[in-house]
Amino acid sequence: MKFRFLGTAAAEGWPAVFCNCPHCLEAARRGGKNIRTRSQALINDDLLLDFPPDTYLHKLQLGLDLSAVRYLLLTHWHMDHFYPQELTIRGGGYSHNMVSQQLHIFCGQDAQDFFMSGVSWELEKSSEHDLIWHILTPFKTEQADGYAITPLPARHMLERPGSTPFFYLIEKEGKSVLYCHDTGWFYDEVWEFLEKRGQPVDLISFDCTGGPLENGPKSGHMGYIDDIRVREKLREIGICGENTCCIVNHFSHNSGMLHEELCETLNPQGFEVSYDGMEIEL
Repeated sequence: MKFRFLGTAAAEGWPAVFCNCPHCLEAARRGGKNIRTRSQALINDDLLLDFPPDTYLHKLQLGLDLSAVRYLLLTHWHMDHFYPQELTIRGGGYSHNMVSQQLHIFCGQDAQDFFMSGVSWELEKSSEHDLIWHILTPFKTEQADGYAITPLPARHMLERPGSTPFFYLIEKEGKSVLYCHDTGWFYDEVWEFLEKRGQPVDLISFDCTGGPLENGPKSGHMGYIDDIRVREKLREIGICGENTCCIVNHFSHNSGMLHEELCETLNPQGFEVSYDGMEIEL
């Protein structure tokens, strides 16, 4: 399994769109791995995690053929994870000779409702026909061409009761990824589900929006102190093993720590620090 981080920032990007704080100015000055676009990841060449407004930029920067993506997993419908307008130009007169004519979208009902109420009127009928929606039920595993996709309820969107944000356990051909964005400390039923699984995953991507700030057990995000505690719990229940690759991801400029400082702090703790374009072979 090939896993690639396409974007690694929180909602505002880094440098943030309208910001001149010292952290954004320093990121622009240093460049390189300190330039972060909105969060997105790609498994192999056909499964995409989230669809932010920087998707087109990721295509250009990384030389991607996004027409080859057959499966799109949405964590939730916040802007930095789902920019639906871009899907209105998938197919029809806008997109010729696509590798995969259909795109299967896995999400909560509220994410589909958000799409249909906001931008579906722009879709050509032929394009709409090729967007296949799969409305997820927490903990119910969906099968997709060898992928086993299990949506786990995320502690996020706390200001919107009734929303259904997810994070994902993704498995294929004996390899597995736990992609934990956007979420804070896991719900009790998630811990129980993972403990019953009791088998280490190959890669865990941890939400590190807060950087050095401790978000605590009731927040919709985590910082690296929270990540360390979550990892310890995952070790206790057998999900994080000796060979599990642990990576922190999804950074806000408000955390204040650029790539080099994050590496200095977290590499000794056994975490890798993601950056845009980072690729891991599992």
